[in-house]
Amino acid sequence: MEILISAGLLGGTFFCLVSAFGCLRMKDSYARMHVATKAVAFGGSILVLTYILAQPTLQNVIIGGLVIGFFYMTLPIAGHFLGRAIYRRGI
Repeated sequence: MEILISAGLLGGTFFCLVSAFGCLRMKDSYARMHVATKAVAFGGSILVLTYILAQPTLQNVIIGGLVIGFFYMTLPIAGHFLGRAIYRRGI
C-alpha cells in the first residue's frame, strides 16, 4: 500500500511540476494557459486520489470527490476566461 501511495504522490507532483515548467517554457500565452489549467487539474486529482487511498474514511472520500469535481468544473472555465482576456488584450 505504501508503494502505491508513494507512486501516486510522485505522479501527482510530477504533473504539477511539468505544469510549472511548461508555463515557463511555452512560447505564447494560449499554450501557457492550457498547461496551467489542464496539467494542474490532472496532477491535483492524482494527489487527492492518493490522499483518499491513504486515509479511506467516508468523510475523506466525499470531500475528495467534491475537490476533484471542483477542479474539473472551475479550471476549464478559468482557462476559457483567461484565453478570452488574452485575445481581447491582443497579447
